[in-house]
Amino acid sequence: MGESLNQRWSATLVGALVASGVREVVIAPGSRSTPLALAFAERPDLRTHSIIDERVAGFFALGLATASGAPVAVLCTSGTAGAHLLPAIIEASEGSAQLVALTADRPWELHDFGAAQTVEQRGLFGRFVRTAIDLPAPEESPDVLRHVTARVRRALAQGGCVHVNAPFREPLAGDGPGPIIDLPSTTFTPARAEPDVTALVPFVQRAERGVIVCGPRARDDGFGAAVHRLGEHLGFPVLAEAASNARYGFPQSVGAYDTLWRSERFAAAMQPDLLLRFGGGLTPKTMIGLGAPVVLHVSDVGHVFDPAHAAQHVVMGDAVRACEALRAAVPLRAPSAWRAQWLGAERAVRARLATATGWSEPLVARDLVASLPAGTNLVLSSSMPIRDVDAFGLEAGGRLHVFSNRGVNGIDGVMSTALGVAAATGRPTTLLIGDVALLHDLGAWVAARTLALPLTVVAVNNDGGGIFHFLPVAERTPHFERLFGTPHGVDLSHVAGLAGAAYTRVESGVALQQAVRAAKGLSLIEAVTSRTDNVAQHRTLFAQLAEVIP
Repeated sequence: MGESLNQRWSATLVGALVASGVREVVIAPGSRSTPLALAFAERPDLRTHSIIDERVAGFFALGLATASGAPVAVLCTSGTAGAHLLPAIIEASEGSAQLVALTADRPWELHDFGAAQTVEQRGLFGRFVRTAIDLPAPEESPDVLRHVTARVRRALAQGGCVHVNAPFREPLAGDGPGPIIDLPSTTFTPARAEPDVTALVPFVQRAERGVIVCGPRARDDGFGAAVHRLGEHLGFPVLAEAASNARYGFPQSVGAYDTLWRSERFAAAMQPDLLLRFGGGLTPKTMIGLGAPVVLHVSDVGHVFDPAHAAQHVVMGDAVRACEALRAAVPLRAPSAWRAQWLGAERAVRARLATATGWSEPLVARDLVASLPAGTNLVLSSSMPIRDVDAFGLEAGGRLHVFSNRGVNGIDGVMSTALGVAAATGRPTTLLIGDVALLHDLGAWVAARTLALPLTVVAVNNDGGGIFHFLPVAERTPHFERLFGTPHGVDLSHVAGLAGAAYTRVESGVALQQAVRAAKGLSLIEAVTSRTDNVAQHRTLFAQLAEVIP
C-alpha cells in the first residue's frame, strides 16, 4: 500500500502544480524526493531539468521563471539540501519571479531523534516565501488529497514564492505511476485590478519639467513601447536603465543619464520638477540623486522601491496599464523643448562614446552591446557588469531582452540564472559577468555540460574584485588587496574545459565583437582587463563624454 500511496499522493500534488501553470521543474537528485521526482518525470506536459547542485538548481529555476513569467518548481531532498535554495528564493522574492520550492522530508516520527538527513524544514525560507505549506505524510483519504490540491492551487494563485514541505515514508519507489484523483473544480483568480492613477494625474498635469525613470524590469509585456508613448504624449524624457527593457530598440530613450548628471552644469540647468518612476531599484547612484520636489512611483510587482521614502504617491498595479491610463487621463501636449534638450544631450554623448578608443571595461560593455543582434537575451551580472552596460552600453543593433538579478543584487548564481533564461526562451543568450561572480558559480558549468544549452559567456577578468577600487576603503587600509582585491590567479580556460565550452581570450574591442558574433553553442569569451587601471579609465571616459554635453 505504501508504494501506491506515495505515488498517488505525488501524482496528485504534481497535477495541482500543473493546473496552476507550472510547466517547468528543476530536480536536484536525492532519495527522499523520489516519489515526487518520478511523478514529475511521468508528466508529458512538463519539461524537467536535472541539476546536481541545489544552489545551481535554484538559480537555474529563477532564470526559467524570470524569462517565462510562469511559476517554476524546484525539487530537492531532505536535510541541508533545501537550505541551498535560499539565495535563489530570496532573489525571486525581492525580484519578480515565482518559484515553488518543494522540499522532501522525513515523516514526523523520524524527527528529533538523530535520523540522518533530518532537520526542521518548516519555516526554512522565512518571510521570503509568501506561502509555506507543511504537508502531512501521505494517507489514504480522498478528502485530504483534495484539500492538499486546493491549498497548493490557492497558494500559487496568490503569487509570490511558495514553499511546499512534503514528508514521505518508505518505501519511496514503486512499479509505476499512481492514479490521480479528481482535482477540485475551484478556480483561484489572483486579484489584478486596473491600476488607479487618479492620484497621479494632477501632479503630472502641473509638471513642466517631468522625467520618467525606468528601473530594472524583466517582464516582456510591451512596457518599453507603452512608456515611450507616454513620454512623447507628456513631453517627458524617458530615462531607461539598460535592464529596464525600455532602452534597446527605442531610439528616443535617454541612457546616458549617468554621464549627464555628473556634469554640474547640466545638473544645475536640468533639475526636474517631477519624477515618475517605474520598475525596480535604480542601479546608478546618480539616478538616485536625480532630485525632484514630486516623486511618483508605479510598482507592478508588489514591492515598493523607495528606500529614501521620497515618493508622494505609490501605485501598485500593471505598469503597461498604468502608462495607458495616464496617457488617456492627461491631455496631449505640444512638442516639448525640455524633452528635446535631454534627447540632444543624449545624442551628443552617444556620438562621442562611439569614437572612444582603447581597451577598458567601459568599452567592453559598449562593444558587447553593439555586437548583439536584435532579439538576443542579454543577462547582466551584478557588481560592475550591469553598471558598465548601464553607463556605456548605449547603442544596440535592435531590441534586446535584458535580464538581471536586481532583487537583492547578489553575484551568486548568475551563470545558473543565465542558463535558465536560455532554456526558457530558446533564444540566443549572452551573459556579461565578472571573474569573481563566474568563480562563485562553478557548479553551473558542470550543469551546462549536460544541459547543452546555447549560451555565450563574456567574462571580464581583472583578477579580483574590481568594484571595491571605487570605494573609500581602497585608500584606507594596507589590507585592501588581501581582503577586497582578492586576486585569484585562475586560468579561465580551465573553466571552459570543465563544461566542454569553446574558449576565446580577447584583449581588444575588435576581437571581442568578432568572438561574440562567431560564438556558437556554449562559449566562454575571456576579456582580460586591468583592475589597477580600471578606476582611472572610468573617470577619464566620463570626463571626455562630459565635454560634449551641450
